[in-house]
Amino acid sequence: MYIYMFSEIVRYAVPIFLMLSGALLLNRDVELNYFLKHRLTRIIYPFLFYVVLEFILSLFTSRTFSFDIFSHSWYFWMIFGVYLAVPIINKFVLNASTKEIEYFIGVFILAAIFYQLTLFFHIKHYFNLNFFVAPIGYLVFGYYLSVKDFKMDPKKLMILMAVVFVAATFVKMLETGAVIPRNSALDYAATQSSILSSWVDVGIFEILQAGSLFIIFKHLNFKSCRKGIVSVSNVSYGMYLINYLIMFYLSPFFIRWTHSGIEICIAIIVMSVAVFVISWLILLGLKRIPVIGKYCT
Repeated sequence: MYIYMFSEIVRYAVPIFLMLSGALLLNRDVELNYFLKHRLTRIIYPFLFYVVLEFILSLFTSRTFSFDIFSHSWYFWMIFGVYLAVPIINKFVLNASTKEIEYFIGVFILAAIFYQLTLFFHIKHYFNLNFFVAPIGYLVFGYYLSVKDFKMDPKKLMILMAVVFVAATFVKMLETGAVIPRNSALDYAATQSSILSSWVDVGIFEILQAGSLFIIFKHLNFKSCRKGIVSVSNVSYGMYLINYLIMFYLSPFFIRWTHSGIEICIAIIVMSVAVFVISWLILLGLKRIPVIGKYCT
C-alpha cells in the first residue's frame, strides 16, 4: 500500500497528456477526413504492430498472449475514443467564447466534486454528467490553460502552482489507504465507480495536480534540453506500447533481490529508469528501419 501511495506522485501522467493534446489539437481549422485519417492511423498502426509482435513472441517464449485486445492496452482505446470526439469538441472551441469554455470546465470540476461526495456519503443518484467527467474534460481544460493569461508574475504563479501540486499530491497519497481509509471523501477514481470505465482519474485532486503542473511547465524554459525532449516525444507512443514487453523480460532480474520494502522501492525506481532508457534506445533503432520505423512509433 505504501508503494501504491508513492505512485500517486506520477499519477498525473495521462491527464497531462490529454491536456497537452487539447492544447495542440483544439482551436485548429482542420478538415475532418484529413484529421481522422492521419490521427487515427497514427495510433492504430503502432498498436497493431505491437499486438502482432507480442503474438509472435508468445509462440517462441513463455509469455502468454492476451487475445482480449479490448481490455488490453486501455490507454489506446481511451485515446482512440478521444480522437473520435476531437473534431466535434474542436468546433465548440472554435466558436465558443472564453466564458462558454469556462462554463464547460466549471461543470467538469463541479461534477468531479459531486461524484466524489456521492461516493463518500453512499448517495444513490441518477445525475448523469458522464460527458463532462471524462477524458474530454482534460482535453478542454488543457487548451484553456495553454491560452489563459493569469495576469500574474510568472515566478509567483509557479510558486503558487507548486504549492497546489504538492498539496493535491499529498492528499492523493494519503487517500490510497496506506494512511487513511479508502472509503474517504477524497477517494474518487474512475475505476471505482460506474461513471467512467477507464484508468483515468477524474477526481478533483487529480484535476488540481495535473492543472498546477501543466501551468508550471508552461512557464519553464526547456531550450537547454530541447533536443532530448523532442527525441523522446517522437517515439513516446512506441515507448508506451513496448514497455510491457521490456518489463516482462526485466522483471525476473529485479524480483530476485526485492524482499524488504526499501528494496522494492529502490527496484521500482531503478526498473523505471531502465525501462525508459531501454525502450527509448530500442525505438530510436527501430525508427531507422525503412518499413518498420513507420509503424512502430
